[in-house]
Amino acid sequence: MSWRSKYAYGGIVFNQNQEVLMRSPSDHWGGYVWTFAKGGAELSDNSPEETATREVLEETGYKCSIIAAIPGEYESDTCVTKYFLMSPEGWSAHYDEETQEIKWVSVEQAFEMIEMTSTPKGKQRDKDALISAIHTMRALIIENRF
Repeated sequence: MSWRSKYAYGGIVFNQNQEVLMRSPSDHWGGYVWTFAKGGAELSDNSPEETATREVLEETGYKCSIIAAIPGEYESDTCVTKYFLMSPEGWSAHYDEETQEIKWVSVEQAFEMIEMTSTPKGKQRDKDALISAIHTMRALIIENRF
């Protein structure tokens, strides 16, 4: 099975204030009130990284750079996702119809927002991915790479 069909890819985006970018899917698709940008590969994508940055741009309007891969695979009811730690480079002020709202929030607020998700597996996936993203970011800060 190729990387294109096996996984979804996404980004957990932190700004300079260490706030997290959250997105609210339109009509709270799949029971998600707030989550992270992610999605499947398209034929034009050349790598998981390209899929992840494209999905973040489409679903949040933010062009982002990848800082590091977030260790692990995160399973929900519909897919297994691999995430990348990202930082924003610019905002287009437009996101696609799959998103009804985006918001920069503190890590504490992000955990509270994830709790609103009604699907247990999806809620756990997002909490676990955020914890791993925080650990990855802290390690990079210690190494002066974030």
